[in-house]
Amino acid sequence: MAAVCFALAIATTLNSLAQTSQLRQLQSEIARSDDRVMMYARALAIARTMIADLQSPQAQHFGSGDDEVIASNGRLYLSMRNLAMPPHGRVYQAWTLARNATSMTPSVTFIPDPHGVAIVALADADAVRTREVAVSTEPEGGSRAPTSRLVLDVSLL
Repeated sequence: MAAVCFALAIATTLNSLAQTSQLRQLQSEIARSDDRVMMYARALAIARTMIADLQSPQAQHFGSGDDEVIASNGRLYLSMRNLAMPPHGRVYQAWTLARNATSMTPSVTFIPDPHGVAIVALADADAVRTREVAVSTEPEGGSRAPTSRLVLDVSLL
């Protein structure tokens, strides 16, 4: 009888350990799912702000043709269409020039979608303090200063 009780205790303990392990695994999966939900919620909020800014009647458009810089609610956006895919190992990089600066400041790197469209938020630029936006092709990861001919150079004055 004692042997049966001992075996039952061992089986119960092993079952409890297995369930505890499964519970921890499920808790970990829930935490990862929560992180993904928060990431998607932030991305959606950014996209909503961007859409509202781009559609705002107060938005100012600089440039011409397929490429323009849009200033709206103090933020800057770059809109480019018919943009060729950069060569392998290269990306497009935006540059900004502040009103009192003498050299361009590196901004985001990007590539167009399969249709040649790129709409990019220049999150590090202030529409009030920026006087020029440019784009060049740079090595993946970007550069500290433009290393190639500018494919876009727009004055915001």
